[in-house]
Amino acid sequence: MPKKRKNRGGRHKGDKGKEPMVYCDNCGKLVPRSKAVRVTVPYSPVPGDLARELEKQGAIVPRYYVTKTYCINCAIYLGILKVRSEDERKRKIASARPLVRRETVAAPPATKPAQTQPPTQPTQQGNEGGAQTKS
Repeated sequence: MPKKRKNRGGRHKGDKGKEPMVYCDNCGKLVPRSKAVRVTVPYSPVPGDLARELEKQGAIVPRYYVTKTYCINCAIYLGILKVRSEDERKRKIASARPLVRRETVAAPPATKPAQTQPPTQPTQQGNEGGAQTKS
């Protein structure tokens, strides 16, 4: 009897059964939600050069974040995904973002510790700066 392969289809469904379908925002194709590529991009209704001038004058330019959903074909066509060779696909590679190591570091105290010695008065030791002091 042939062995059933688990990871076929390029999805993250696992053993969940059916899952909702979403539409591609570029071509309108129905794609399983786990297979779709989601991209969040900033969108501003004001053109870039005008926005820079307005920000210099102190105006607040709105910037909205729009999430778009693409099928695999459109994501490759738009350059969001790159076509990889078979051995590159099999290799487990880290994402493009660098991994952040979260080490346990002792946090600095919230308040300054109390000083044990009172502040000392500056003493006059001769005529260091060349200026004479009156007493």
